[in-house]
This record gives sequence, structure tokens and C-alpha cells, in this order.
Amino acid sequence: MYVSRLDRPWLETRYLFQGFRIDTPADIEELGRVCEYVYVDPDKGVTATRTLETQLIRREKDKYAHVFQPVSTFPVYPVVTSLEEEVGASRESRGNVITVVSDILDEVRSGRRVKLQTVRESVSGMIASIIRNPDAFFLLSQLKDKDNYAYAHCVDASGLAVAFGCHLGFSRQELENLAVGVLLCDIGKLQLPAELLKKPGRLSDNEFALVRRHVEFGAEMVREMKGSNDEIVSVVMHHHERHNGKGYPNQVPGHLIPVNGRIAALVDCYDAITSERAYSQAVSAYDAINMIYEWRDKDFQSDMVEQFIQCIGLYPTGTIVELSTGEVGVVISQNRVRRLRPRVMLVLDKQKVAYEFNPVLDLIEDPLDDDGKPVEILYPLAPHSYGIDISDYYL
Repeated sequence: MYVSRLDRPWLETRYLFQGFRIDTPADIEELGRVCEYVYVDPDKGVTATRTLETQLIRREKDKYAHVFQPVSTFPVYPVVTSLEEEVGASRESRGNVITVVSDILDEVRSGRRVKLQTVRESVSGMIASIIRNPDAFFLLSQLKDKDNYAYAHCVDASGLAVAFGCHLGFSRQELENLAVGVLLCDIGKLQLPAELLKKPGRLSDNEFALVRRHVEFGAEMVREMKGSNDEIVSVVMHHHERHNGKGYPNQVPGHLIPVNGRIAALVDCYDAITSERAYSQAVSAYDAINMIYEWRDKDFQSDMVEQFIQCIGLYPTGTIVELSTGEVGVVISQNRVRRLRPRVMLVLDKQKVAYEFNPVLDLIEDPLDDDGKPVEILYPLAPHSYGIDISDYYL
């Protein structure tokens, strides 16, 4: 059996984010010490022979029957294109959605009725690209422009929600509703004074109360759109609710927040804190992951946080990292079996001199350094370390 999930955060065990196949009774003994139960992925397991089943599984069945809890079958979205193959289509689909968002905002400002079918059609290409290979979208979403934050934020959060939904096994229809809902989460801000949204200083209590109303404004606007449904409205309505019941507008506690609302809240927060804004510096993707992990069981459901980290990796795409060789590179894609061993595009050699041509190192292949030791990521670096502008390499 392949253990894909524990009943506690991976970071609190020796397993980290790897996931692993059970090969010996000792593996089961270790699981029994740290877990009440685990989840297994039948598609990643290896069929045992009848003899092995008799000798191993039956022998351990009575002692550890409580440990295993299989999950239902959900859609699986394997990566079917390479990053290099997908990046062009991803760039085009992301650009199309940004254009549609711009048109939507113009329509709302002019009092015209927004056609939700247009929104659905625009996200369709983005969803298809993310299903084929989400790393291409993750890569492009790192090219953030603070002057274009309003457009890019809702698009990148929407794409991130789709990738997370794929990871969780959502159907194509569920992915579409999620994508549309997250894309329209902040549409209610159009009913707020522009100077209020751009105010650099601290908001007064009255101003903050008004800003919070954008959720209700947005939910009502989306509810009135032709072709809308309760699932989409629910995403907009719950994207600022929090697990501990201290969110807004209705202080809904975690167990009552719909799953799509929990996803929207998490991806909205993650993309916001990793974006450069007029009044806020961006944090690195790695730091954002650690911040969100600290907020588990407070702002966000613990299980949701852990699955999100498994989805985007401990070193998310776009993270600048220093390797054990002294070289510096940029994470360009994830390895979904071993999340701590991503693909890294090398930017600087061990003397911190820029490469003329950028080699790509796939850490899942366990490359060795000059001393015959496995190459590993030593630590992540802050954005723009060594003067590195990742957009130079992505484009």
C-alpha cells in the first residue's frame, strides 16, 4: 500500500511530505506508533501476491486493523505534458483570463450585465492547461506586477484554486465552479470608493467595516448574473471566513464553511502575501508556506493546509534556492512523488558566477556532487537574492 496521507501533519513525523509505500512490517510498526489511522492511495500501491498477503497482511491484520482507512475513488489528473511544452499554452490561457477580467470590470463600472458564460469559457482553457501540467501556471503566476495586482491576483488565485482542486480530486464541473467563484471573489470592491482601496495608511473602524462589505456586495452581484449557481456564490461569500470563526462577514466556524470557501480563503491569502502591492512587500513562496502552516487550526483548517503544501511543494515553483554544491537556482517544477526533490534551473555556479546557459537539475534523479554525495537543497533564499530576477529566466 502507498500511504498518501496521515491523520496528523507530515511535518510532525519523520515522513515529511514524501509519501511512501509500505514494504515491511517495520513500516507498519512505525505508523502504529505515530498514527491512529492513515489514508492509502490504491493507484500508487503495488499488487501483492497471495502468498505475501497471507504472510504479511493477515499476520498484521488483527494487531493494526485500526491503522488503515481507504479513501473513495476520485478523479486523478496525471501530468501529461512537460513544463517546456505547456508554458506557451499556459501563458496564452492566463492572458485570456486577465483580458476577460478587465472586460468584466469595465462592464460592471458601466452598468452592463456580466455574462457568466463568457467567464466560464475564459477559465476553460486555463483549467485544461493546469490539468495537463500545473507547474507551467505556477511558474507564470510568479511574474507579478504590483501595478496590475487587481487583475493578476484574482486570476492567479483562481488558477491556484484549480490546481488545488485537481490535487483534491474535484470533477471538471467542480473545478469550473471553483475557478469562476475565486475569479469573482473581489468583484464587490467595485462598489467601494477607489480612494478607500488605495489608502496607504491604517483604516478607521468605519472604513474597515465598509471594506468588509465587499463580500456581501460581491455575492449579491454574482447571484444576479445569468448562469450563476449556489456553489459559485458560496465561494464569494465565504472567502474571508476563517476556521476559528473570526472571519467575516458572518463569523462562520470552520466545520460550517463549505469546502470551496475554505479553498478560496487559503489561495486568496497565499497569493496576496506573495504579491508585491503598493502598500505591502511580497514574501517568498517558501516563507508564505511557513506562515500559512503556523496559521493552521486558527485561520485555516489543518488538513486543508497540509494538502495545500503537498499540492504546491515545500519549495514552491519560483523559489530561489541554494544547493549543497554552493550553486544557486530557481525551482521550476515539482516532483509529485517526492516533494522535497523538485526540478531546479541553475542560475549561479558554486562561485556565484552566472551560467551562460542554464542547466536543469532534477533532484529526483539523485544527482551526486564532486565528492559523490547527493545534491540537496540547503535552504531557500529571499526573492531577488544575488540580484536574480526570475522573470529573466522564465520568459
